[in-house]
Amino acid sequence: MTERIFPIFDDAMSQDFSRLTEILGGSPGYNQSDEPNMLLASNDAEAIKTFLMDYKDSKQTYRSYLKEIERLVLWCMHVPKITISDLKREHLLIYRDFILEPEPKPLWCGPKKSKLTKSGEFNIEWRPFVGGLSKPTARKTISILDSFFNYLVQNNYLGGNPLAVDKRRKGKKSNSTDRWLERDEISVTLEALTELEHETELKFEAARAKYIILTLFYTGLRLAELANHTMGDFQLLEGEWYLSVIGKGEKPRKIVVVDEYLDVLVQFRHMMQLPSKLPEYQEKTPLVPALDRKSSITDNRISQILRWGFNFGADKYEHKVATSEEERMIFQHKASKLRKASAHWLRHSYGTYLVKSGCPIERVKSLMGHSDISTTMIYVHIAKNDLHVSARNLSLKEDEA
Repeated sequence: MTERIFPIFDDAMSQDFSRLTEILGGSPGYNQSDEPNMLLASNDAEAIKTFLMDYKDSKQTYRSYLKEIERLVLWCMHVPKITISDLKREHLLIYRDFILEPEPKPLWCGPKKSKLTKSGEFNIEWRPFVGGLSKPTARKTISILDSFFNYLVQNNYLGGNPLAVDKRRKGKKSNSTDRWLERDEISVTLEALTELEHETELKFEAARAKYIILTLFYTGLRLAELANHTMGDFQLLEGEWYLSVIGKGEKPRKIVVVDEYLDVLVQFRHMMQLPSKLPEYQEKTPLVPALDRKSSITDNRISQILRWGFNFGADKYEHKVATSEEERMIFQHKASKLRKASAHWLRHSYGTYLVKSGCPIERVKSLMGHSDISTTMIYVHIAKNDLHVSARNLSLKEDEA
């Protein structure tokens, strides 16, 4: 192989995809989805362009994703000589080994040089690798590509993710798909706390527990985020309310405040006898204040309040009058579930119901503060939960003539 490796993108964020279109503008491969895709992409080049454009406002992420996609496209051009939508699992396993030790080295590796010459021409001395990647860096590369393929699958451009079956999870398996609360389970808990609110000595405690549950459901905040922010983090921008959060890894994000939650906030502030119905600019009141309206409460205390509230919800299920044995077992199951619930379950509920409401997966990722879309993809299982419908006709009984 004697041909040079030419770059597909320049170093600037000019979004010039002409070379990419030249290379990948033909017919897609076997893995193109049969479903109408949401990207309005008729080929791999257009699909890649749409994916990258979703990150145009995040310069560092854009460059990182662009670099890994460019490397993969170049490899596809020169090694298996196929297009992105033709990739299979076996191809990606070969690619994973390749990035650890690119061969032949003179073709793929060289000193770090700019992709463009001073005259703006492509630099034929540029190479996609300085050397083989370390194992941690290679894992990050595969994670980025996994997010890329997930995006194309989620938007019905690809039929499947060729990396999906190659995931390795170490330690305790995640059961995020189970740890969320359905609307009726939250509603029953709120009903139980409303009844408790009418008992004068527990009025404040019950109202605060309701407010915490509703805040977590409508915002998807992590427990530490709920404990560490103030009412001043609510912002009114062009007539719309947002909650500005500094989240995990000091990453900022804005959460949309829907009208239903705004009503909750007004009601809670009235109960707390705060001076205004809605948060004031840079107001110092903690998001979850103590009775003195000035002090914040710890995340451990919030967890205790939630357990206390969910137990009342569980009690209410256990005292419901069932009309059948099946309904009684359902109530018992939901009661036992509530006794295990936590703040993070409400965060999972937020993500799940965002997806069910039709919110695009990339927007869900942004609202939840995920760094990788593969984390967000766990919520798709609920929105597309048609497994029960598909399998319900399974039976040992013979078909009637």
